[in-house]
Amino acid sequence: MDFYQAQNKYRQKQFRFILNSLLKLFIIVLAVLVGWRFGNSDKTILIQENEKTINKFDAKKRFLERQLIDTRLKLKEANLALDIQNIKGKKSNFGRDSKNILALNLANGVPENIIIDNLRLLSAKKTCDSFNSKELSVITESFIPPQNKLILLSGGLKIKAEGNINDKTNNHPYFDQLKPLRITLKYLGNNEVIEGILPIKKTISAGKFSVLIEVINSKVRGAVLVRYKTCKI
Repeated sequence: MDFYQAQNKYRQKQFRFILNSLLKLFIIVLAVLVGWRFGNSDKTILIQENEKTINKFDAKKRFLERQLIDTRLKLKEANLALDIQNIKGKKSNFGRDSKNILALNLANGVPENIIIDNLRLLSAKKTCDSFNSKELSVITESFIPPQNKLILLSGGLKIKAEGNINDKTNNHPYFDQLKPLRITLKYLGNNEVIEGILPIKKTISAGKFSVLIEVINSKVRGAVLVRYKTCKI
């Protein structure tokens, strides 16, 4: 091997070394750039998610603040309606209890117009029909009569009565009128149960319309007499 061949071989080796070094440097720089890019992308996504969460929180906060203001206004108007209706007793807890009920209903989202209409139904300025009466057979533990459900107001109100509710060992088919009675009322999607000694009274309000129900003793054995009338403001 002469001098020129040796020099050429050395130059080729040196060129390969430089080329490998540049390739390694390029790979390192590329890895750094890719890592920076992904890291910056994750950071951007995290910032965007944080901004969305903050915006949702602010929107919910503003909504709750508006609800609180609206509830306070409705409660103030309802209290004014209570004063107008003169149902706030100075020597009783009726005024305080009624305010608590109003506050609870407002918190549950009961519209103001429904509350006002129900208060108006308490006044004397309303038009009421005369009482209607119907017999209702009473269910007992040992006897279920065939006509054990009363359907009123074109199916809008259904009434069922159960007697001897606290006396499961009584085999007598008829109920005792001196013992508690369970009345089940189904209306407007509600299922309300009332227990007590006859007579039992209940007023159902629905907007500008109300129904007064009285369950009293009947001359028919094993039955009660249901008296009801409707009122409008």
